[in-house]
Amino acid sequence: MILMKNVVISLTIFIIMIIIIAFSLNYLNKATDELRRLNDEIEQYINDSNWDKAYKSSIEYTEKWKNYSDKLKLYVDHQEMDQIEIELWKLPQYIKEKNKEESLACVHVLKFLVDHISELEKVKIQNIL
Repeated sequence: MILMKNVVISLTIFIIMIIIIAFSLNYLNKATDELRRLNDEIEQYINDSNWDKAYKSSIEYTEKWKNYSDKLKLYVDHQEMDQIEIELWKLPQYIKEKNKEESLACVHVLKFLVDHISELEKVKIQNIL
């Protein structure tokens, strides 16, 4: 009887963990997809020298990041998150100064970091070991 109770409790905890992981991965995918979209938008505006729209999009990116990062900090490596925040402090300033090279470099670093976070959290054998 006690053994059966332990099995049921363990199985229940396992199922709850799987559900939480699924929701976490779904949230991460939603967040990274939105950030990638904004990243591509900013890059296009910079390439077109549309600095006003690029600046507005960079501010929107920063706001989206603030919203997403609170929840992502629960299960994503903090060093990765810190690197994104550092780049997000730089990007609007580079855009405001119309520095195309630095702005594009910053956008590409953000793209890499967001993709890297997404890759690190995928359920793959390399990430489990």
